[in-house]
This record gives sequence, structure tokens and C-alpha cells, in this order.
Amino acid sequence: MNNNRLFIVAIILTIISLTSEVKAQLIKGEVFGGFSMSQVDGDDCYGYKRIKGQAGVGALIPVTNWMDIGLEVQYNPKGAYKGDSISYSSYLTGTYDLKLNYVEIPLMVYMTDKNRYTIGIGASFGRIVGFSEKINGVETETYVGDGKLRWIEGYNGPKDVDLGSIKTIDDLAQAGLYDEEGNLLVRNSNTYKKNDFSVCADFRIRLWEGLHAQVRYQYSMVPIRTRLLFANYDETVPSKVRLQYNNQISVRLTYILGEDRTKINRQIQKEEQRQRIYRP
Repeated sequence: MNNNRLFIVAIILTIISLTSEVKAQLIKGEVFGGFSMSQVDGDDCYGYKRIKGQAGVGALIPVTNWMDIGLEVQYNPKGAYKGDSISYSSYLTGTYDLKLNYVEIPLMVYMTDKNRYTIGIGASFGRIVGFSEKINGVETETYVGDGKLRWIEGYNGPKDVDLGSIKTIDDLAQAGLYDEEGNLLVRNSNTYKKNDFSVCADFRIRLWEGLHAQVRYQYSMVPIRTRLLFANYDETVPSKVRLQYNNQISVRLTYILGEDRTKINRQIQKEEQRQRIYRP
């Protein structure tokens, strides 16, 4: 956790150092807050039911009159949730509760039309800083790791078998992951990857002065975990191998500092361009 705190502080200081140069280079600062709705594709729990708050700061670097480069740091909780779905058992309720908390650094390219509507595309790097998983109300032993399937206890398996290559049920048999009695030699992954790389797309509209409403869609580019699903409660008959990805929609309010100076700069540039055109 100490390394995570240092990582967060370093990124925040970087953003502050950029925004401190606003007067000289018209770099704009931004602060934002809102909420996110998340699910994890590949866990058989459907719907954006993990709803959490989201906040962060950023810097916008003007490239042209209509294009900006944005760098942010944000606290971004993700995960999945499913309520009770089994009523005939006192301990098997069917609930699933996954919390994945990230500190993320999105790098965005923004294009603005008529100084009001903005669309953005980019990518984000996320570092996990906290997590928990509960199945049927019981917390599982989950760790940060490689996200791959794992060997059963007491069995290390052949060194030439890469569990990271297992992506389907057929891969289990082709890799020889059953013993002579037909028992499965691997278990479900109990680790999530430390880093999450995702693509981002958003839409922003200016409400008043520097205040904007913003909606962002974000999706993992690489799996965060491999999930082995079973057809029975004893977990002896595998039914699916699923690669898991974070899937998120965020709604937030963003306040851009220095936007008035940018408008003045645009007017100066337009006037200079007009004078060059009509200069005798």
C-alpha cells in the first residue's frame, strides 16, 4: 500500500506542476466528480449495478483552437454486483459482490465544436489500490497477481504448460489438464492483475462558463482475470472459461480552470489571422 500511496502522490504533483503554468502557456486545469456504473464482462453477472463515486483532477493542453490534450488522475472504483437469486438454500444465495478500486491516468484527445460540444478519445492506465470479492455473502481469498488459472493444491503441473493460454473449455483438454480419472487439475484464478489498460470515449457539453457535464465509456483492452465457471456447486464439472474485462460508464461534472483565458486567446488568434488576410 505504501507504493500505491507514493504512486498517487507522484501523479497528483505532476498534474499540479502542469496547471501551475497556466498563465504562461494557457494550460487549463480541471477538477471533476460524479459517479460510475460498472460491470465485469465474463463473470455471468449482467448489468451496470456497481455504482460508486468518482473524482479527480487534470490538465488540458491546447493544441489548436479546437483540439486539446488531456491528462488526468482519478480515483475510479469498478466491479460487479448481483443480488440474491437462489431462495431454496440458507447459505447459497447466488449473491456476488466484487469491488475493484483503481487510481487511473487517462490520456485523452479532445475536439471541441462551437466552444460548447466536446468529444474525446483516449486510453487509460489504472493501478489497483484495493479490492474484495464476496460469493454468497462470504469473502473469498483474492490477491493481486497474474490473473491466470491456478493448479490444484499440492500439484505444480508441467513447466511447459502456460495457464495463461487457457481461454476456452476445449483448451483444458488440449493442454492435458485432467488426470487419469478425469479430475480437473486446475482451479479458478484467485488473483486480479495489478494494472488495467483501457480505451476511453466521452462526450462533454458546456453548461455555464467553465462548468461541463460529461459522460465517459471505458473498457479494458486486456483481460483483468481468467474465470473458470462450473456446472455444479462442488466445482468439479467446468462449464465455461471466461476472460474478464472491466466495463464502465461514468457521469460527472467537470469544472475547467482557465477556460476564459483560452477564449481570449482564440479571439486574439482570429484577429491576427484576419489582419494577415486583409493586410495590404
